[in-house]
Formats: sequence, C-alpha cells, structure tokens
Amino acid sequence: MISFIAGIVVILIIGIVMMPRMGRFFFVQDKSKLKFDETIEKIREACENDDKWEVIQEKNYNIAHQKKVQGELPFRLFEFKLGNPSHAYMVNKQFPPICTFMPAAIAVVEYKNEDVIIYRKNTGLLGRMFTGNIKNIMTNEVPQQLNKILQDVIN
Repeated sequence: MISFIAGIVVILIIGIVMMPRMGRFFFVQDKSKLKFDETIEKIREACENDDKWEVIQEKNYNIAHQKKVQGELPFRLFEFKLGNPSHAYMVNKQFPPICTFMPAAIAVVEYKNEDVIIYRKNTGLLGRMFTGNIKNIMTNEVPQQLNKILQDVIN
C-alpha cells in the first residue's frame, strides 16, 4: 500500500513539474528553407493552387500591433487562417464544439537570428481524442494536406 501511494505521489510530482512544458506538444514546428517574405508568398501561392484549402484570413501581427499602439514585437509574425469546407462540414456535423479549433492556422515567425519557423496546431494529437471520421480527418487528412501546402517551404 505504501509503495502504491509513493508511486502516485511520484506521478503527481512529475506531472506538476512537466505540465508547463507540455504546451509545446500542441504545436508542430518546421524550419523554413526560405526567407520570411518568400515563405509567406509560397504558402499563399500553395493555398491558391490547392483545391481543398482556402485562405480565410491573413494577419500581419507586427502591423496590427503597431496600429493599436501596442509597440513592436521582438520578431516578425504573420498568420494564415485556412479552411477546408469538406472537412469542416464532416467534423461539425458529428461534433459541433470542434468548430472552436477551426480554422486551421499557420504562423510564420522570423526571429532576430533570421531563422524562419512555421508553427501550426497539432491536430494529430487532438484527433486522437476522438473516434471515427473526426479522428481520421484530424490525425491523417489535415496534417497530410497541410504538409503538402508547406512542402516547398519546409526543410
């Protein structure tokens, strides 16, 4: 009994220590082989040429923050909001609350060292919490299709 309680305590301590670091698992990150502006143009072009995904919104956070007099970010940040009407319909039809995770987003960040990193939601991780068609779309189709959009950009 004592070893069982000790095991639970160890698991709780590990959980408390690791919790702040676990947020990174919710994102997929790739290094771009292109410069910041070129990366944005290639992603935009790939979306325009894709018959499944469409750009719903683009946002340059640096300009947005400057307009609202928030100051300058220590990096360049641009975001694409992407939608796939077919996936959205299938998933929303089965479980409407999932719309809170839509649309898909791709963030492009250029850090001071000029590294350009692309971030997106880890839909594969989230998809594992569902079954059936939702699981398939989120764990397979969305990541594969976003990889295809980014294929000319990431290393």
